[in-house]
Amino acid sequence: MTSTVPVLRAGLLSALGSLVERLLAAHGIVYEVTRKDGLTEIRSERVVARFSADGGFSVSFRDGTELRGAGLVVEEGVATVKVSEGGLSFDYAHFLPHIEKCSTLHGHTATVSVDVTGPKRTEGYVMDFGVLKRLVKSVIDELDHRIVISPKYVRDVRDGRYLISFDGLGGSYDLWVPQSRVALIEGDSTVENISAHIARRLIESIPVRPVLVRVTVSEGVGKYAVAELLR
Repeated sequence: MTSTVPVLRAGLLSALGSLVERLLAAHGIVYEVTRKDGLTEIRSERVVARFSADGGFSVSFRDGTELRGAGLVVEEGVATVKVSEGGLSFDYAHFLPHIEKCSTLHGHTATVSVDVTGPKRTEGYVMDFGVLKRLVKSVIDELDHRIVISPKYVRDVRDGRYLISFDGLGGSYDLWVPQSRVALIEGDSTVENISAHIARRLIESIPVRPVLVRVTVSEGVGKYAVAELLR
């Protein structure tokens, strides 16, 4: 009879290692990976992550702090808090010229959930749910009822308005829009880039270090993207 435990552990290690590599790559951080005697080590100037064949792992940061655990269960001193639904939604308009059916101005109602993983305080919690929810709300309010676009589509600025130009469904579009109704983000306004934008804005203000922030944005039933940032 074949045991499934080694396969399970290998899968967990692979998932955790891939997550760390994706986070480092997303931040443009150079890293190297070594594998020897059942130990995988991912090393950069800022973080060293080690994964052992028995499912244990550790993530050490430059400031001396460290996370340890086994498989996907982190040590008692670390926990994850989550906020979702309950007003965490926003309406936005956008266009994606490289996707035909999305290459005209249209809108979505997006819902957001946020997971924050970090060390527990001496009182036994990572951060107050109310504080986290207010931070998330303040970030998504910056996108609510706005046209979300990349700066590359802004052709002119005049009298407090943007001239937004792009080629899309049916021809060329030129729109003069008040600056106050436009939100600029990095890259085209795909749900992937919107979730990454929210994660970057959140991680600046979350008072937890080290911290892993996971943002999930849904733009419809069964359609969502996830962004993960580690700092």
